[in-house]
Order: sequence, then C-alpha cells, then structure tokens
Amino acid sequence: SSVSFEQLKGLFGQRRSVRWFKKKDVPIDLINQAVEIAKQAPSACNRLPYKFIVSNKADVAKKVSSCAMGTAGFSNNIPCVITVVGDLSAYPAERDRHVIYIDASLAAMQLMLALETLGLSSCPINWPDIESREKNISNLLDLSYVERPVMLIAVGYADPEGMIPFSLKKKNELLIKEV
Repeated sequence: SSVSFEQLKGLFGQRRSVRWFKKKDVPIDLINQAVEIAKQAPSACNRLPYKFIVSNKADVAKKVSSCAMGTAGFSNNIPCVITVVGDLSAYPAERDRHVIYIDASLAAMQLMLALETLGLSSCPINWPDIESREKNISNLLDLSYVERPVMLIAVGYADPEGMIPFSLKKKNELLIKEV
C-alpha cells in the first residue's frame, strides 16, 4: 500500500464526532466524492444493500435528525444529515437479514473518513430501532417497507469554537481475547 500505517493512524485519530457546525452549506459534489470511497467498502456478494439519503437543507436536516434519539441540544445545528438506509430486498433469505446492517455500517465508516479528507466533519447518530420512530422517518423520507434506517450521519464544517467530548478508548487488553 502507498498509504503507511502512520498515515492511516493519523486520519483515524483526526476524525472526531463533531456536533457543532458552521452555518455553511455542504456541497453535494463533496458528498458524491465521499460516496465514491464509501461504496468501495466490503459488501456481501457486492450487493451494496444500502443507500445514502442526503438532507442538505438545515430545516429538513433538523426534522430528520430529530427522528433519532440522542440529538437533543444539537439537532438545530446540523446543516446536513445523511440517513444510511439498508435494503432488505437485497437478501431475501432469513439467514442474511442482518447483512444490510453490516454492509451499511462498513460503508458509513468509509464515508465518514472520506468526508474528513474533504474538509467535512461528521457525527454518527445511533438509530434507536423503535417502531414509532421507524414509522416517522419512513414517512418523512418516503421509505418502502423493505428499507430500514441503519444510522444517521450529521455532516458539516466544524465550528472551531465547538467543543468535542473526549472519552478515553479502552485498552487493547480489554478488546482482544485470544482463543
């Protein structure tokens, strides 16, 4: 690889979950560039059973991000939100019903890293998987019955005055188990 471990480590260390953004539009061409990278993520049978629904107007981004729990206090500050949506019709067998979540999450991480290289910050927003919230966002985004929200991603230009919470990462000894 022409990318060194240290370069990759630097990019991963640079990306932070930003919740405070400048009041500045996010160009769709930058999102398109990031999606070019995101779709290179591993995907079972290369089906890419997901799509990215971009809400690039602040008022719509607020409505969409408010569907998730955990955005209280900063949903009105999000200039753009991307809803990562999995498509269950890509895998009709019951044994594969979780593949959309795996594939979409792999692509979402690559999307966030690509956005970072383009000068955009991001914050993944957990999707609560609560029936009333599913109905709300499905109606708002006109999702079909086989489409499921996987997560939301707030996107924008980081406000340099905004605070970024720090949480210490677990030690490898707590994350690795050899058998």
